[in-house]
Amino acid sequence: MKKVALTLTTLFLFVIACTVALADAVPGALLYLDASDNNHHPKGWKNLGEAGGTLLPADQAPKLEEGRIRIPALGINHDNVKYYTTRKSKETFGGPVARNPKLFVEDWTLEFLCKRNGGLYVEEHHFAGFQNSPREGRQGLRLWLLGNGQNLDMSIHAKGGKTGQALKIVLEEDVWTWISIVGTDKKSIIAYQDGKEVAKGPGVDFDNRLPLNDISIGANSYDERRRTFNGSFSIVRVYDKALTADQVMSNAKGAFLAVEPGGKLSTTWGKIKNGF
Repeated sequence: MKKVALTLTTLFLFVIACTVALADAVPGALLYLDASDNNHHPKGWKNLGEAGGTLLPADQAPKLEEGRIRIPALGINHDNVKYYTTRKSKETFGGPVARNPKLFVEDWTLEFLCKRNGGLYVEEHHFAGFQNSPREGRQGLRLWLLGNGQNLDMSIHAKGGKTGQALKIVLEEDVWTWISIVGTDKKSIIAYQDGKEVAKGPGVDFDNRLPLNDISIGANSYDERRRTFNGSFSIVRVYDKALTADQVMSNAKGAFLAVEPGGKLSTTWGKIKNGF
């Protein structure tokens, strides 16, 4: 009997270790926003990342909703997930600039769990921005939708210049997707959608002494918040390092493991006991 108990205990500890290991995203995100873990609503979106602070609403906070998120390519199919949805222009997070977290990067990774809900609110459809203030200043990343309003592209400011980058990411209406954009200093910028590489272009030279402090989720900047993205965000992360392809896939597939380990652990433990 003691041997059986020891075996059960060992298996139980192994399950705990595996669950904890799988539940964590790649560590070290400077900005980590999760709508399912935000007690600040509607006063702001608390940063769970290493840079700390909170993104304040710009005019008004998007609406906190709860529903199903399904991404078949990643095996994601979850009910009762929280996310922020814009209903009109100027419902974004980020700003005034002086109260934002400061992100210092050279290599970088952006991650978004998001969906597009419809057409433009105004003449452009902005998505997100991470810039050194003032807007369109010395360094920054700006994302918006072009073409028929569903193709996500990027402009990059660095060393006093501005370049465009075709990401080949398509946001279909009312379809959840996981986006990762990885920049390696002066080497490459790689875009992933649902864990799959979709575009690769040249890198840019970033100076990690210049903070990205004009941060906007749902627009390119605080000053351009009227061009609000008609969509929803559940998770946003910014790293000061270039994630590998394996890390990108791990983060994408493991997006919800951190919110479910308790239930899974008790179920697994029950199965282990019933097996002896």
